[in-house]
Amino acid sequence: MLDHQSRKNILKMKKPILILAAFAFVATSLFSGCTSSDKKISKAEQEVQDAKDNLAQEKHDAAIEKAEDARNWETFKKESKAQIESNEKKIIELKSKLSTSGKLSLVVYQEQIMMLENKNAELKLRMETFDADKNDWEAFKREFSKDMENLGEALQGLTVDSDK
Repeated sequence: MLDHQSRKNILKMKKPILILAAFAFVATSLFSGCTSSDKKISKAEQEVQDAKDNLAQEKHDAAIEKAEDARNWETFKKESKAQIESNEKKIIELKSKLSTSGKLSLVVYQEQIMMLENKNAELKLRMETFDADKNDWEAFKREFSKDMENLGEALQGLTVDSDK
């Protein structure tokens, strides 16, 4: 068995080893904790950067879509104005045929021409006053196109009837 003095010497030798082990444990814990925090910060910074990149891409895509919508609107507007002008010419032609015929039975025909002229004027006004930036122009386009088609058919029908 060990005497009291030997035990003290062994404890004196173990004490620095225990202190060194404890220091190593604390240092390792702190270091791994810092590394974990550094990784978390780095990950968070990357997520923020990714979010900024995504936002920038979405803004870019929205700007492209808005520009494309503007181009499509302008094309539609030009085509519609051309159709309105064509309708105006047909109405003028119908009126000239009416005035040269001199038949009294054409009062109904004259009223039909006036209705078509008013409808064409209404479509022209709707086109000129529509604000594509504030409204859904796709819905406007569908409704307006249908109205234009109906007017065109009515004009064509009136032209055919007048030629008989």
